[in-house]
Formats: sequence, structure tokens, C-alpha cells
Amino acid sequence: MREVFTLGGPLMWPLVLCSVALVAFLFERAAAVPTERWRRDKEVRTAHRRVLAFFTDVPPALGLLGTVIGVIECFHLLEGEAPPDGISGGLGVACITTVFGLGIALVASVAGHGLDLLAVRGEEA
Repeated sequence: MREVFTLGGPLMWPLVLCSVALVAFLFERAAAVPTERWRRDKEVRTAHRRVLAFFTDVPPALGLLGTVIGVIECFHLLEGEAPPDGISGGLGVACITTVFGLGIALVASVAGHGLDLLAVRGEEA
């Protein structure tokens, strides 16, 4: 895993920070859901939407930026007459950040739908 992280380049650091922040937020929500305040206050039940919107938007954009930077680096290799296997490997590395960014967004999206479902059930109670 460390090798994949290193191959992803410097944009993997903000992606790791995003994933840690998302996990922390989801733990906070898991603690907040069973409380009486959560059941009473619609604002508290829907507060996750603002936070999770960040995680569904920013990490994929960071991942895409990492991929574009990697592709640009591959084009620079082409200018220098690099071997094709080096360039194809570089393209694979370029996509690592996109995979991580999309993975974070996917978890945030699924969690958001789950919390929305809980919020609707909280309104019915």
C-alpha cells in the first residue's frame, strides 16, 4: 500500500487527509444519530449534507488533478523519446489519485444516502 501511495504523487497527501476527515465525521455521525437531540431537531438530522458535499466534490477533483499532472509528465517523457513501457506505466500511476478520489467520494455518497434515510425515519418517529 505504501508503494501505491508513493506512486500516486504529492496529491495523495490531501486525499489521505480527506479520507481521515471523512472517517472522523462518520464516527461523529454514528455517535450523534442515537441521541434525542438528533430525533428532535431537523437541522441536526440534515447537517451531514453540507459536510458530505465537500467529500463528494473535492476528492474526485484532487484525483483528476493528479491524473492530469501525471499525463502531462508522460507527454514530457514522450518528448524525450522515452520507451513506451515507461510511458504506459506512467499513465497507470497517473490514475492512482483518481481511483482514491473516487473511492472517497463513493463512501461519502453512500453514507449520505444512509444518513438521509435515517433522517426521514427520524421525522416519522
